[in-house]
Amino acid sequence: MKARVKQMHPHMPPAGGVAESERRQRQADEDRRRAGRVPATFGVSEADGSHVHLCQAEDIAIGGITIKHARGLSHQPRTEVALRFALPGSIEEIEARGEIVSDSGAGRFRRTGVRFVAVRPEHQKLIAAYCRRR
Repeated sequence: MKARVKQMHPHMPPAGGVAESERRQRQADEDRRRAGRVPATFGVSEADGSHVHLCQAEDIAIGGITIKHARGLSHQPRTEVALRFALPGSIEEIEARGEIVSDSGAGRFRRTGVRFVAVRPEHQKLIAAYCRRR
């Protein structure tokens, strides 16, 4: 689901000022991150440039996924990655492009948050249906 963005004059701050606009955007991003997030465990292939890594999903939502991977592999925020995975109970392989939003140590692993930036509509529907069933 895409939110409508109101066009504004490029030189005018939004109503309530820039700080209020930034606070609202941060809150909207946080709400979207939490919405529909469900625990999930399945394999994920992650490619960042010429390297491909096998990872494990930790949770998923229509807007992104959290994956665990080897401790020695870390990502800088905003790094673009290509993901491939099949949801539990499905044989359909989902392909998505994402952007790293977080990366931190988690015991013997690293936990990486990825925001989806490009997912085919039919794959979005599969993810949404999976999240509703959980």
